[in-house]
Amino acid sequence: MPFEEITVVVQGPVQTFADRQQEDGITQRCLRSVRQMLPGAHIILSTWKDQDLAGLDYDQLVISEDPGPNIRYYKKNGTPQYYNNNRQIVSTLAGLKQVQTKYVVKLRSDNYLQSNDFINIQQQYKSRCDTFKFLKERVVVPNIFTRKYAKGHRVAFHVSDFFYFGLTEDVLALWQFELIPEFTLTKPGKLNDGYPDYPIDCTQLLFLNALKQFDPTIHLNGLLDNNKHTIDQSELCIANNLVVASAEDIGLGLCKKFKEKVRVSKPKGKCAHYQYREWQELYKKYCDARFDVNYPLKEKLGLFFERCLYVFPVYFETKINLCRRTKFFIKNNKLN
Repeated sequence: MPFEEITVVVQGPVQTFADRQQEDGITQRCLRSVRQMLPGAHIILSTWKDQDLAGLDYDQLVISEDPGPNIRYYKKNGTPQYYNNNRQIVSTLAGLKQVQTKYVVKLRSDNYLQSNDFINIQQQYKSRCDTFKFLKERVVVPNIFTRKYAKGHRVAFHVSDFFYFGLTEDVLALWQFELIPEFTLTKPGKLNDGYPDYPIDCTQLLFLNALKQFDPTIHLNGLLDNNKHTIDQSELCIANNLVVASAEDIGLGLCKKFKEKVRVSKPKGKCAHYQYREWQELYKKYCDARFDVNYPLKEKLGLFFERCLYVFPVYFETKINLCRRTKFFIKNNKLN
């Protein structure tokens, strides 16, 4: 694939913005990496007003009005929990709408490219099934925060929002939805939608909003809404529309806050994510029964033992916490 057929939308702040800290020099590193790994590709920088753009190497600039943070849920003490979901939607969509090339990369301004291996990965898996075939081609996403487990339980539709590569029309379709409305307290003790279940994760919410454009019946009641039908739907959507591979496999570099000492960079965090071989198993199960998954037994057993150590024990702790959340909800409704 000629690199001239690819646009890279680098979205987000280029310095510390509002309540979000930004690693010094990371956006410069991001843009340099695109020039190095995709020479000839078009770079669109989609960011906010009043950012210092000096020394940044891009081809096209998109400036958006800041929609501000959004409230996803409330804490027990009554204070709201804010997120930057709408900021990500606005800066991503504003950049994607300017793309003129056949293919596009959606890249956070605090990450960078280490290779262009994602191109071959995207072209490698051709077989599809008819059910839940929402995109023309598969879109490549990293497995960081593409979770198979959360809080010790299976989770559905938990897909990373860090990096996307695919046909421009497909990536655009995965981001072309309305902003997330503010959550408001409508019932005593109901601190989030689906309470006493935990709130749907941000990455779940973004992917669900995209899928609902194709099939409005797809939904989740909470983070741990994981009955067999829902998990089957999630697996099929992921197998038939995406390729999930590690950051190393696709060539994605992460900023410091997602490396070093944080859980997501350690075995206890990594083992909760879908692994590339596990995605290949889904591909074989739903799309191409003849596909040979080269998954060494030693590697598979190693992952299982890591999950026995770090993931599965949390299952019972979560069950206890869900009981406490239920009691909190019942108590508050009795008092009111």
